[in-house]
Amino acid sequence: MNDPVKANAFPAPLLFSARLISILFHPLFIGVWMMAYITFFHPTIFLAVGDKSRIFKFITFVNNNVVFPLLVVLLMKGLGFSQSVYLRTQKERIVPYVASITFFFWTWNVFTHQPDAPEILQDMCQGMFFSACAALVFNSYFKISMHAIGVGGLMGLMLMISFYGQSYALWPFAVAVLIAGLVCTSRLMLSDHIPLDIVMGILVGLLGQLVAWWI
Repeated sequence: MNDPVKANAFPAPLLFSARLISILFHPLFIGVWMMAYITFFHPTIFLAVGDKSRIFKFITFVNNNVVFPLLVVLLMKGLGFSQSVYLRTQKERIVPYVASITFFFWTWNVFTHQPDAPEILQDMCQGMFFSACAALVFNSYFKISMHAIGVGGLMGLMLMISFYGQSYALWPFAVAVLIAGLVCTSRLMLSDHIPLDIVMGILVGLLGQLVAWWI
């Protein structure tokens, strides 16, 4: 009952779709989608921020939260500390988690000291830091899903925006729930995760954002 679902139990077109979804909503990329939404697509969050500052903040986020963690993973693979960039074992995920915690904290600290950085941006980065810390702890006991943590954070961000009085964030939250369902289903189909890994990942990502908003 708790055994991972075998990928060869599904037809090829379905597996292709699952792989595509897993790539588009890779844990590193989900943070980019979150940042892109509040920076360029939300109508009011960055309303008082100039275009140059807005772009600079987006580049800073991508550099710290995507480029640097990716370099760590590639370095681990190059030095033989991991068998692949997919980090299939709990042991292989320890260093990337520690690196992500460091980079997430730095990003949060940078935006906290920028007067024009919106509070939602600061809370989002703080929530990502909290989630990475919790993920490292849970990784010692089971292989918590990084994809699920990411989509949980996406749902948490949309809820957090609605808590700030942005009522039109309810439909983006519905979209986030749909994305979460597609991603988590894809991970169960393709990887050796069990439902516990997925559920705990969603809770960690979601609660990370909500705790950051609450404090």
